[in-house]
Order: sequence, then structure tokens, then C-alpha cells
Amino acid sequence: MAARGQKSAASLAVASPISLSVRIAPPATLTPAQKSVGVSVVNAMPADWFGEEHAPMLTQCCRHKVTSDLIAQQLEAFDPVWFADDDGLKRFGLLATAAEREARGIIALMRSMRFTHQSLIRKDKVVKNQGKGLKP
Repeated sequence: MAARGQKSAASLAVASPISLSVRIAPPATLTPAQKSVGVSVVNAMPADWFGEEHAPMLTQCCRHKVTSDLIAQQLEAFDPVWFADDDGLKRFGLLATAAEREARGIIALMRSMRFTHQSLIRKDKVVKNQGKGLKP
């Protein structure tokens, strides 16, 4: 049970142990491009943000990101002349659908790992109505 009351000067002078956080490494099963994405995502957050329990979600997120990039390259290389052909229009539709599916997967995984901007903002720290409705 914790001691009650103010802490003594002696107890405040004692240094608390430092916990060294180790960043999780990308799994060996990922491709080099996927590992690069994983390292950049892990390094973008504080060292203790991801634990081993996040490894499966992070792995899938890296796979979705690389696949999304490949689909985006295919869409950018798409020639509008191909729209005259039914096969070209069908291919474009399949690529667009696949791109949307990958984006939804990335967003869902990022939200579940609390990596989105919205999840990083604490409601108790937000200042509302700055400068609005204030009387001089």
C-alpha cells in the first residue's frame, strides 16, 4: 500500500528506475518494401507505443500499404485511350475497387492501433471556442 501524505525530501531524491523501451522489429516474413514501411511506422511513434501484441496488425498494415502503392502505380500508368475498349474500362474499374479496398484496410488497421490524428488528440486538452463568444 502506498504511503499517505507528502513525500519526504529523501524519497524524492532517489532516482526512479528507467525503463528502456525496445521498438518492435518487422517480421522476417515481410518483403523489403513492407519492412521499410513497418520501420517508418514504428519510428514515427514513441518507443513504447507498439508492443508485441500489435505485430499482426502492423504486419497486415504494411502489406496493405505496399499493395496499395502497387495499385496506385497501375492506376497512374493507365492510358485514357484504353477507355474506348470494354476490357480497358473493366480493368480500370477493378483497379479502382482494389485501391478502395486497400485504403479501407489501412484506415481500419491504423484506427485500431490508435495511429490516426483523431486518436492522438486528448479531449481534456482541447481548448474549445478560442476567441469566439468572449466579451471584451
